[in-house]
Amino acid sequence: MQQVTRKKLAEGVHLTCVTTPKFKRAVIRTALLLPLGGPDSALRACLPHVLRRGTRALPDLRAIGEALDGLYGARIEAVVRREGEQLAVGFLSDCIDESCAPGADGLTAGVIRLLAELLYDPYTQDGAFCPDYTAGERENLLDRIAAQKNDPCVWVPLRLTQLMCADEPYGQPVHGTKEQAEKINEKKLYAAYQRALDEAQLELFYCGPLAADAVETLFAQTPLAQPRPKALPLLPTVVLPQPAGEAREVVEEEPVTQAKLSLGFRTGGASLTGGDPAAYWVFQTLYGGSTSSKLFLNVREKQSLCYYASAQFIAPKGIMMVNSGIENDKFAVARDEILRQLDACREGDITDAEIDGARRTLATNWGAMLDDPLTLERYWLGQAAAGTMVSAEERIAQVQTVDRARIVAAAQATTLDMVYLMKGAAK
Repeated sequence: MQQVTRKKLAEGVHLTCVTTPKFKRAVIRTALLLPLGGPDSALRACLPHVLRRGTRALPDLRAIGEALDGLYGARIEAVVRREGEQLAVGFLSDCIDESCAPGADGLTAGVIRLLAELLYDPYTQDGAFCPDYTAGERENLLDRIAAQKNDPCVWVPLRLTQLMCADEPYGQPVHGTKEQAEKINEKKLYAAYQRALDEAQLELFYCGPLAADAVETLFAQTPLAQPRPKALPLLPTVVLPQPAGEAREVVEEEPVTQAKLSLGFRTGGASLTGGDPAAYWVFQTLYGGSTSSKLFLNVREKQSLCYYASAQFIAPKGIMMVNSGIENDKFAVARDEILRQLDACREGDITDAEIDGARRTLATNWGAMLDDPLTLERYWLGQAAAGTMVSAEERIAQVQTVDRARIVAAAQATTLDMVYLMKGAAK
């Protein structure tokens, strides 16, 4: 049985602790939460990668690697994520549970100390970050920005988000822009680091067998638990129940052999923080969230209008996306059939088997989360950023009570905001 606790350790510092004897490793996270967008976007996306290159005591990757080897091969990775309309930057670590390795007493404390050192005591030269480290990670960031377009299945949902939410923080790129990244240097990055330390809320996380009080004590012995009096409050993610205007349609040509069609919807206010998210999850799942959904069985299998078709409820933002791969000449008919299946849900054309199947799919997916500490880390960071504390077990219980009327209401509250087509231009 997992016991989840959340505690404010100091001003601007919170710890979420998942205590469970189930795993033989512990997962630990330190994340600065900052608003998405703004002039520091690329700098913040570059920051944890440069911090990961060295500390004052461990000035290069070789020294850090040796320290991790001494911690029974613990792993630490830089983290840059979107969480609602917050940007999470920091580090994620996993290590062997010290009870599973002879002589490993103090292992968790050692990992936490190293995480604190990476964040608060970086390797610097002449009052700024190391020029070589900064230049290398700037190029890596530029490569990550460019690589987003290399995979159309990744790029098209991102592009739809940029267009659909262009006037909202959610539409801002997580890694910043190419133009911002090209201007990064060691002095600008160090100044952005200092601003981030001043302004960010710090989210700490632990999943493993140690009791919450013991974990709190370990963090309290490091700078990670020090107060952050200048930290900015987390602004709630803006959820627009309806589109600001009429549905828009955008077509862009790219040299790809298979066109990609994405539709973006507003959910009527259903989100992590409002509306009826349980009903919306069930609706989204039977509409397009499984291999027994309406989109899969009708649009893909029966009518062969697309290579794939699936719906995703982005609960932190209160939007739904349908993503599909099609032939160029199938654009209009595929779009119309996707919308026709939505109309079927609105009209109550939903079987008991579809409802039961959606409930089972959701229960299976959330249940699997309980077996993976890394997935739990991601889940609870999203909950923290949204200001909610609803467990996966509670989600499973909630969807079991969703009836047909609530599903139909969720479908009827759904409004099309944008249609985006990446049209294949390859010969």
